[in-house]
Amino acid sequence: MSCTTEGITHVRVRPLALGVASDGTPVGPAAAEVTWVSTHDDRWHQVYVNGRLAGVTAARADRRLVVSAPVGRAGRHGMLLVEILAVDGADRWTDFAESLSGFGDGAGAEVRLTWQAGLYLDANLEAFDVFGDGAGGTVDYDSPLNEAPLPARPDGWEPWGYGAGGFGVGAYGQSAAVYVWTTDPLPAGVHTLAVAATDAAGNRLTTAAEVQVTVAPLPRPPENVRAAAYDPNTAVATLAWDPSPDV
Repeated sequence: MSCTTEGITHVRVRPLALGVASDGTPVGPAAAEVTWVSTHDDRWHQVYVNGRLAGVTAARADRRLVVSAPVGRAGRHGMLLVEILAVDGADRWTDFAESLSGFGDGAGAEVRLTWQAGLYLDANLEAFDVFGDGAGGTVDYDSPLNEAPLPARPDGWEPWGYGAGGFGVGAYGQSAAVYVWTTDPLPAGVHTLAVAATDAAGNRLTTAAEVQVTVAPLPRPPENVRAAAYDPNTAVATLAWDPSPDV
């Protein structure tokens, strides 16, 4: 078996369609166009999305493929990890998922944090910073995980005001402002994350709010996918596979 990622550059992923949740709100992309540049003119190419084989090119000259986005237990993933492999003709349909990086025991996932402003915040609130402990148990408050402060009023919008949160939802006015931020992929393990409010000078206005989360590795795909039976009278094929070793 022969496969490689060397000589493959300029990988681009363009969402083609958004998925729709049960309440009608848009979620992660349902399909994406993947393009790339490759020096392997004598090989076919496979596209893997989040560690799963998503498609194989129809010809050796192809450098474009439209693939579906995977669906997990919580719906479509907000992050897509796309990897391209160049393979020999004999291995065109071989699944090399276990050889890819980013999945398995040591891999993790991104974490989405959500918090409300709260009435306890100072009127000088300007931004928030997010900190982590690197799964080591002690939060590093000197190195924010966010590249730039998270503005309390995005695009100058004033989130406060009487009734901003509506009645019956437990908050209104300033306390109803809700913020969401997603980390980069974190290694599997137990992490402590913290959110701190700051003023325009970068001074903390309150004690940071900490939360502990357990990051589980993304499961590897099912193995040994095969045709178990085929009925020529109905043209129906029955597929079988071994479950992921991680579920």
